[in-house]
Amino acid sequence: MAFVVQIVIRDRPCAGGRWRLFRTMTGSAIIHRLLRDQIERLWGQGEVDLVDANYAHDVVDHMPVPGQPGGLAGLKDVVRAFRAGLPDMRLRLHATLAAGDMGVDVWTLNGTHTGTLFGRPATERSVSFSGIDMVQVRDGRITALWHVEEMLHFEQQLGIVQESFGTPLKAVPVAATDDSAYEPGADAYVPGLSDFNAQEHRNLAIARTHIEELWAKGRHDLAWQLYAPDVVDHNPAPGQRPGIAGIVDVLGWLREAVPDLRMRIGCYVIDGNMVADRWTMTGTHNGAPLMGITPRGRRFTIAGMDVCRIGADGLITDVWHCEEFLKLRTQIA
Repeated sequence: MAFVVQIVIRDRPCAGGRWRLFRTMTGSAIIHRLLRDQIERLWGQGEVDLVDANYAHDVVDHMPVPGQPGGLAGLKDVVRAFRAGLPDMRLRLHATLAAGDMGVDVWTLNGTHTGTLFGRPATERSVSFSGIDMVQVRDGRITALWHVEEMLHFEQQLGIVQESFGTPLKAVPVAATDDSAYEPGADAYVPGLSDFNAQEHRNLAIARTHIEELWAKGRHDLAWQLYAPDVVDHNPAPGQRPGIAGIVDVLGWLREAVPDLRMRIGCYVIDGNMVADRWTMTGTHNGAPLMGITPRGRRFTIAGMDVCRIGADGLITDVWHCEEFLKLRTQIA
C-alpha cells in the first residue's frame, strides 16, 4: 500500500539540544518507525525522551490509566511506573501496520514484578501478557492513541483475581443476531482506502466479515469459511481448545452470557496481509455465568482490538486480540 507523502522527520534530541534530521521517508515508513520506537525503545528500553520527540504536545490518550495526567507528562509517568514495577520487562514486537494516518502494533511483555506498581507491592511473580496499540499520526508525530492490554490476565498472574471465562450451558451455539437494522461497521474509519491494492481490498472485506458478521452478529457458521484449519489464537481464553472449534466455543460462551451483545467498529487498518480493527462492545449480563460471575442483569461497555494475518488463500492464519476484560469483570461483578 502506498501512502507516499514525503516529509522530513526529526529524531530524538542530540547532545546540545540540537535536532538530527532523518532522511526523507514515506508516510507509512514514518508510522512503522514511530511504532517500533514506541515498543522497542520507549517501553522496552525506557527512553522517555522519545515522548517529546515522537508525540504531539497535545497528544490524546483515549484509554488512560486511572489517574493518568493528560499530555506528554502523563505518558512519561505511565512508562516510568511500569518500568519501576517490572524492572526487567522485555517486549517482543509481533507486527506493525500502517495505512493512511493510522498505525497499529501488537506485542507481548515478559517481566518480574519486583517493584511497586501503581501502589501494589512487589509479588516477585513472573508475568507475561500482550497488548495492541493504535495510533494516529500527523506531521511525523503521534497525535492520538488507543491501547488495550490483557490486564485481567496480568492481575491473575499476580494473584489478585482468579481468571476464568465462561461455562457453556447449551450443546449448540446461540442463534445469530437477526436485526436487519444492526450495522456494526457502518461508521468505521478506513484510512488509506483509496490507495489499497487488490489484496488489501480483499482483506478489508475479510476483516469486515470476521468482526461484523462472526463476532458482532454471532454468525458462528462463518468461522469455518474465515479461519485456516490450523489457525493460531495467540491470546486464548483459559481452557480454550485449539483451532477453529476453540474460537467458536468462546463466541458461544460470550453470547450465552450476553444475549443482547452489540458491537460498534471504530476503525480498520489494512496493511498487506495484516488487518486490524478497533471496537466497542455493550450488553447486559443476564444469561450464562461469565468469568465465574453469576448474572445480575448489569450493563457493561468495554473496548477491544484485533490483529489478524491472512494467507494467500484468503484464510486467517493468526489472530491476536485484547479486550478490556478486567473492566468488564468490574462492571458486572
